[in-house]
Amino acid sequence: MVISDTHEDMTTIRMVMAYLKDRQVDMVIHLGDYYNDTDLLENEGHRLIKVPGTWDPHYYDPNVPNRRFIEVAGWKIFLTHTPESHYNDLPADLKPEMIIHGGQADLFLFGHTHRAEIKRCNGVIMINPGHMSCDEHRGCPLTFALLDINTESVSASLRQLFNDDPFLVKKYEKPFLKRDERLGKTPKRVSLT
Repeated sequence: MVISDTHEDMTTIRMVMAYLKDRQVDMVIHLGDYYNDTDLLENEGHRLIKVPGTWDPHYYDPNVPNRRFIEVAGWKIFLTHTPESHYNDLPADLKPEMIIHGGQADLFLFGHTHRAEIKRCNGVIMINPGHMSCDEHRGCPLTFALLDINTESVSASLRQLFNDDPFLVKKYEKPFLKRDERLGKTPKRVSLT
């Protein structure tokens, strides 16, 4: 599950917890604003990876990565709050534009705009889960992304909270698999759904 822009809305965090209660989710990724909003999820034992948002006090802490890479089932995933550099960035922060234009990630997960979307840019799959804040909705519904990742493909869906029918689903095959990996090996599955 990928969420973003919770903006201290503990009511929606509790709704996310209720949603997760009946579902098998291997990991929750939170893309910022605000970093500590996920404390309830962590206290409930959910595996969590997060980055802070640009207006978060943690964004100014050089010990907290504002942007980072993770790897899931052989897919290189970049996590950031913003899809581009921001004037609050620290000097050592990775530049999102360089990641996209250099094709340095397979998936690029971002928030900030509150608008859910899935698109490709320069061969990089870009996913914005939308937002989870009733007070900061900007005219958009509460949305999140579910990712189902295995070594050969990733399926991404965008959903509204408590609606099991996705409003957008895209599936991508990993184009650069070695032939021996496609033949004879069972793909390792990691589900973020």
